[in-house]
Amino acid sequence: MDRTTDLTQPEDITLFYDRLAGGYDSMTGFEGRFVKERPFFRLLVDNHGIRTAVDAGAGTGFHSLLLAQLGVKVTAVDISPRMLDVLSHHAATMGLWVKTVASDLTDLATHLTPPFDAVFTLGNTLAHCLTAGARASVLNGFQKVLRPGGILFAQILNYRKILVAREEILNIKEADGYRFTRRYDYGETLIRFTITREDLSGRTAPDVARVDLYPLLETEFETTLRATGFEDIQMFGSTSMDPYDANRSNDLVILAHRS
Repeated sequence: MDRTTDLTQPEDITLFYDRLAGGYDSMTGFEGRFVKERPFFRLLVDNHGIRTAVDAGAGTGFHSLLLAQLGVKVTAVDISPRMLDVLSHHAATMGLWVKTVASDLTDLATHLTPPFDAVFTLGNTLAHCLTAGARASVLNGFQKVLRPGGILFAQILNYRKILVAREEILNIKEADGYRFTRRYDYGETLIRFTITREDLSGRTAPDVARVDLYPLLETEFETTLRATGFEDIQMFGSTSMDPYDANRSNDLVILAHRS
């Protein structure tokens, strides 16, 4: 791994996502996901009485907007102001209201007024916490803003499967005149994540953005959750809450309660 291109500090993560903001929705298939994911989030909202929620690592706001459509009062938190600008544009276009807060998640509690019924942290957000201290700090912050019995719903990639397969090219997608290539390079403890955006017309040079990720495994995740006061921890293989299989699931999804 080329250590001269590390992007591990919060301001560098901000730059990484600010650069991606303009093409992020094309890369992730923003529009097509609402119909697919809405039934599962409706069940979560109804079953756990969620009326207020934090979307921690909200990006351009897909899950914030989905929750707002379900009647939840959402506060969207992200380290990238440009991502939040896109979110606010989507909300205005869709006739929804979502509060936005630009913040590093390690400083979450100082920017919010608790309590909230739920914290959602999706899109592999917690993989950006590169140290045990950072992960504990973020989860402690989630504890502080949740009401007693409130839920944490967290999704990261299934890194146990990824570290076995060690695939380098994760995905190549063409959309809106661009080709997006997502790649992993494996270091001793971290994974270098690179996204290359190529203009298919050739008018502009490729844009390459890199950031380091920590491959958080389910065993360490559960240990840290318990150490920070979460209980009733359940693991699933996707946001549709199918069973987690360490060898086959693409995602690791955690549902846990604040003590």
